[in-house]
Amino acid sequence: MFPTFLILGGYGNAGRPIADLLLKESHAEIIISGRNLNRAENITKALNNKYPDNRVRALQVDAKDPDQLKKALKGANMVIVASSTVAFTKTVAMAAIESGLDYMDIQLSKEKIKILQSLEDKIIKAGLCFITDGGYHPGIPAALVRYAATRFDIIHEAVVGAIMNINWQGYQFSDETIKEFTDELKGGAPLVYKDDEWAKAKWGGMFDTIKMDFGDPYGKNDLFPIFLEEMRNLPVKFPELKKTGFYIGGMDWFSNWISFPLATFWFQIFPKSEASWLSNITSWGMKKFSKPPFYTRIKLESKGISSGKPFEYNIILTHPDGYMFTAIPVVACLNQYIDGKINKPGLFTQGGIVEPTRFIRDIERMGIQLEEKILA
Repeated sequence: MFPTFLILGGYGNAGRPIADLLLKESHAEIIISGRNLNRAENITKALNNKYPDNRVRALQVDAKDPDQLKKALKGANMVIVASSTVAFTKTVAMAAIESGLDYMDIQLSKEKIKILQSLEDKIIKAGLCFITDGGYHPGIPAALVRYAATRFDIIHEAVVGAIMNINWQGYQFSDETIKEFTDELKGGAPLVYKDDEWAKAKWGGMFDTIKMDFGDPYGKNDLFPIFLEEMRNLPVKFPELKKTGFYIGGMDWFSNWISFPLATFWFQIFPKSEASWLSNITSWGMKKFSKPPFYTRIKLESKGISSGKPFEYNIILTHPDGYMFTAIPVVACLNQYIDGKINKPGLFTQGGIVEPTRFIRDIERMGIQLEEKILA
């Protein structure tokens, strides 16, 4: 029996390529779902024309309606949350638990993590596998560190940075999607790892920036810290690790130096503010000032000891399409889930549960460019 995946937001910017790649990579069946049945049916028709055996069907589902959700989930093996529905995390998660379904999401949200952690006992008791923080950031950084660690006897430093310039004008976004960009800056400063502990960054990270060289033609970029839950336990797993974390930058000048710093500053002073005007400014700036060439690029810089000698290892991952960069790691993770390699009860992050070597090789096979550099 091959699994059936119900994708909430299956016709969206990330949901559609996830569905497409799953059909290409496996014999799974897919349910494209969301509030707009017409869009779901259009994507379903296109995918069934592309792949044999009519493995895709459409379903109208509203994530905030628990009864409708539970009815929709019947017959599926896993729900994949690819929609901007962080506000309904508990509703979706509880529907999955009560329906006996596994779960995966691709959202970055502190509040989502708290909700899922509060349900962890129920998840384990039900014998379900919940995977959160799928995609590329979150999703790839911790896996990159774990992959790099296989090159060392002892790993001392492992810092991951990302730059992205996405063609925001080429995508449709809901108001909820844009709101999630700015809402993630709520809840206090990001954590940075220093002096053997995770500590709050200064002024939302404005004084904890780093520079990272992404090579020609990208050059050196100023990067700002973002705490990813998948990174939290890395110093526990690798006790000699003294420096780690995830940093991001490389967007258009307006986002880098005006809208995001402004949002960070605002939420430091008014952490509970809704500030819809910030979402509007952020959305306008991303669409107005993003210019080609478009790219998404992640780099890991690591140092340690190998064969008794100092050793440095760098790896860069690149893809021109940010949403394919999201979909490919998700499907690489699901390939391991389908095989039963990571299908176990509990709550996990994608970056923490995948077998890292296979994961890295699979994302490269599926189209993410990989460059490695060893500095012995």
